[in-house]
Amino acid sequence: MSNAIVTLFVVALMLVAVTSWSQASFSSLDSGAQAWKQMVETSTEVARTDIEVIDAQWADPVVEVLVRNCGEIRLAQFSKWDVLVNHYDEDGGYYISWLSYTEDSDPGNDQWTVAAIYTDDTLGQEEVFEPGILNPGEVVLMKLKLTPEPGGNTTNRITVSTPSGVIASAQFEG
Repeated sequence: MSNAIVTLFVVALMLVAVTSWSQASFSSLDSGAQAWKQMVETSTEVARTDIEVIDAQWADPVVEVLVRNCGEIRLAQFSKWDVLVNHYDEDGGYYISWLSYTEDSDPGNDQWTVAAIYTDDTLGQEEVFEPGILNPGEVVLMKLKLTPEPGGNTTNRITVSTPSGVIASAQFEG
């Protein structure tokens, strides 16, 4: 009789262990599947996103940059975009600056803002469909204020990155 009780106890313990192990395995598989799904969604979004800097120029006291959405994804969340500028000052000093985003129409030192979004690169008409969102084919006019200001007769570079990591860059003269 004592062997039967021990056997029942061991069988019950094995069932609990197998159930716990199975639950942990299924949970792990589910986590892996969710991570894979997220990776595929992110990869798809990145593959469908494309931007192009079509013009960048010094317009004292700001740099004006035109960026076209060449992809298939609507772009927004400008506060999550990265803007980096490599530039020379009047004395030949070299600077690499990450600019912070501001919603003010007049950016402060080392800040950038969205001045306007246009329906195309002719800049003839500001957007009317989904204001504040850079739809495919539209162009955003960005204004950047650098400290120190770019020096005259210098070649400088701006790099713009979307939240998904799609990058475009261009040169501009100081």
